[in-house]
Amino acid sequence: MSSLNSDKKRLNQVQTQDLTESRLNDDFVYWLKKHGMNTLLVVLMAACAMLGFNYWQRKNVDKTSQAWSDLMSATLPEAFEQVAKDHADVPQAAMMALLRAADLRLLRLQSGVLSAAEGTTPAVVLDEAGRKIAQDAADEDYSRASEIAVQLAGGKRDQAALVVLQSLFGRAAVAESRGDLDASAKLLAEAETVAGEDWAPIAKLAKARIEGLTTLAVATTLPKNADLPAPAPIPGATAPGSSVPGSSPGAAQGIADDLFQNIINEQQKQNAAPAPAPAPAPAPAPK
Repeated sequence: MSSLNSDKKRLNQVQTQDLTESRLNDDFVYWLKKHGMNTLLVVLMAACAMLGFNYWQRKNVDKTSQAWSDLMSATLPEAFEQVAKDHADVPQAAMMALLRAADLRLLRLQSGVLSAAEGTTPAVVLDEAGRKIAQDAADEDYSRASEIAVQLAGGKRDQAALVVLQSLFGRAAVAESRGDLDASAKLLAEAETVAGEDWAPIAKLAKARIEGLTTLAVATTLPKNADLPAPAPIPGATAPGSSVPGSSPGAAQGIADDLFQNIINEQQKQNAAPAPAPAPAPAPAPK
């Protein structure tokens, strides 16, 4: 009897469990029918967003790597400027490329050589047109590099002081190469202000360069030949351009040579050892 009751309870439990699972399945199927498409769409969108972010991140890494690779392989200022143009979306690399291009162009201005000699190939001298191109390009490159540095610093110029100072010193050198000392002094004064107390040695250097420009600005006049003192005449020598009367130019040259030879002989006599004293005369014999 107890065994029969136990079987009935077990059967009721199985039936109840089956009904519960059936209801759960029906509810899940109903939920899928009602919200399944929207949920699936959200999941797909999230997956696509994740894949897109990963792709964008990999692309940026590749782009940055290519920019620095091109920067390292460039050698000429024109190549560095092309790197800055091609990789403008990598501002750090573009800034460094512009600074390097400006420095190389300034070096050309200072050396006066467009390309150095290599082997049997002679150096190419920088002509006036090339000098003008180098001056304009260097000034523009320095200015653009400074602008990029300030943008990267969030518009705070003091946080981009190193690049700004390099740009100002470079532009001052370009202005000096143009002969515009006033513009060079203004740029150096601006560099002194930017340096301030945080970069006191650089501020001191800027001030020293301004003082040097002030010295260069003072006009230097050379005396005329008429204002120069006449050289002291040499005893026995004839005046320049003249000769002994009745003698030829060759004879005059011979007289000058004899004069110098006599001076040399006198000096040799003075420096020579003194002559030995004469031997005493023998005493007369007694008579």
